[in-house]
Amino acid sequence: SNMDLAKITAVALTHGGQPHDYFNWDNVPGPVCPLICVPTTSGTGSEVSHAAVLTDTENEMKVSTLSNYIRPHLAVVDPELTISCPAKATADSGIDALTHAVEAYSAVDFAKLDVPAGESWPYDGRTPLGDVLAEKAIALIAEHLRTVVREPENIVAREGMSLASTLAGMAFSNYGVALVHALEYPLGGTLHCSHGAGNGLLLPYVMRYNLPQRKTAFARLAPLLGVDVAGMDEADAAETAIAA
Repeated sequence: SNMDLAKITAVALTHGGQPHDYFNWDNVPGPVCPLICVPTTSGTGSEVSHAAVLTDTENEMKVSTLSNYIRPHLAVVDPELTISCPAKATADSGIDALTHAVEAYSAVDFAKLDVPAGESWPYDGRTPLGDVLAEKAIALIAEHLRTVVREPENIVAREGMSLASTLAGMAFSNYGVALVHALEYPLGGTLHCSHGAGNGLLLPYVMRYNLPQRKTAFARLAPLLGVDVAGMDEADAAETAIAA
């Protein structure tokens, strides 16, 4: 996104070098010039995240620069700035936000995150606070994404998606994304699909892969996604969440 490019520009202006010098985790050596991020889509959550994603054209894949030094100093989230976003970009970015929330909700638990002694890690793993952020984001997306694609000037739906995207950005950038994003980076770089479209195609398959460890979590997601789970047991509810 343009916000990601702004983050890398701020790093280069402050510390010099080339963008690829800062790829991956914790390679930004210190604070950067002030970043004020103003999203014009509802999806990346970059206005609150510690991530900047660029395409590594030499290797034909998307690569993240991850550093707490590139979290924006200020985020100005105005849903009116998203009204002119085209339908496909609205849909794809909304799916990106949904993926952020679902992956944060199904990340490795904080207590089980296996970080080698003496090393830092870009994410903290799943926590109760992350669940709160992700659940609210998922419910808002389920309520508003279809509407905002069909009715681009529906300001209530735009507001819901703007809030959802920012909440999902807070969730994933603290608690984690996982296999969907890991698979989408090389696919998106090779196929030149949008990040949200790539994530959306992969998400149900990764959810199914994670299902044995996340049955309870996915069952809780089903009603947030608009599924009537009355009379269902946990296994059935989890299956309907994946289908939804």
